[in-house]
Amino acid sequence: MQQFATNEDMKTEFAYFGEIWTLFKKYYHVQKEDSYWEKLIEDAGAINQKYQCELCKDLLLAVVGELERKGKAVNKERATYTR
Repeated sequence: MQQFATNEDMKTEFAYFGEIWTLFKKYYHVQKEDSYWEKLIEDAGAINQKYQCELCKDLLLAVVGELERKGKAVNKERATYTR
């Protein structure tokens, strides 16, 4: 049976997963303002630049996509309540 990799074996992956999780928590409560989205993209870009690997990029795109999806759902809800 194959053993699991340790955090030591996966130092780089462990680091960017942690940073991406922190990014997701920081921006979890989606806001409509352009400044929210600009800062999110800036922060995600900095993480991507720091690690420069495909998995990191894919995870960042998934997080940004999820926040965008949440934002659209929240805006749709708000539009429904204001009618």
